[in-house]
Amino acid sequence: MPAGATVVRVQAGQNLSQIARTYGTTVSALVAANNISNPNVVVIGSSLSVPTPPTASTAPASSSVGSTVVAQLGDSLWSIANKNGISPTALAQANGLTLSSTVLIGMKLKVPASTAAVSAASARGYPSGLAANSSRLALQPVFQEWASHFGVPVALVEGTCWWESGWQLGVVSSTGAVGIGQLEPSTVATLSSELGDQSLSATDTSDNIEMSAAYLHQLLVETGGNEGEAIASYYQGFASVTQNGMLASTVQYVQGVEASIALFN
Repeated sequence: MPAGATVVRVQAGQNLSQIARTYGTTVSALVAANNISNPNVVVIGSSLSVPTPPTASTAPASSSVGSTVVAQLGDSLWSIANKNGISPTALAQANGLTLSSTVLIGMKLKVPASTAAVSAASARGYPSGLAANSSRLALQPVFQEWASHFGVPVALVEGTCWWESGWQLGVVSSTGAVGIGQLEPSTVATLSSELGDQSLSATDTSDNIEMSAAYLHQLLVETGGNEGEAIASYYQGFASVTQNGMLASTVQYVQGVEASIALFN
């Protein structure tokens, strides 16, 4: 096994792309480390050597005492926090603001250091791809806020979104599903209408997580609180699961998401 690598056992429903996202590496790195001839085929139960990504490439630099940034056009508490690998709550508190405060162009903001969050995440046993990436760790307060708002388990929202995108806003699927929760355009349109906020956007971090949590809440209600069926419906659609049962790929998806959820409990 290469130095700095870890070994993982392939679970049902996993593929190389998902494993790479979870552990903060790339498919090509997995292929090279394991001499894989066909990256589209991965055997359930097999062991894979996962190269550990260098910390410097995944975590933004920060000093132990933090730094100061000047707000630019288009900046918000959320965007500045994400760029600097801290939570929006921590940024707001450091500057005497609230999460709803408007950030004005030219405003100077104190940015507290983020190393403590990374260390805490590692200690909790989070996926290494998350524990080593403080900018993604900074999303946890957003998950907590919207999970609490809609009355759903935060681990359900975190785990589903981790399996879907690795908490990456820029991920777009082949079907047009966007962002952290991999929301389809039709789902976004429906949720925007149901939530009474047509300004909600799948390309906005907080909005994407809000709609993901709202959708999971809706599915839990429709399935009578059955978490497994709600997860299946998130992937396959509630009507399809009700009429046709879970497809084979959906069963694998549910198993994968449940394994991901366990990392956040």
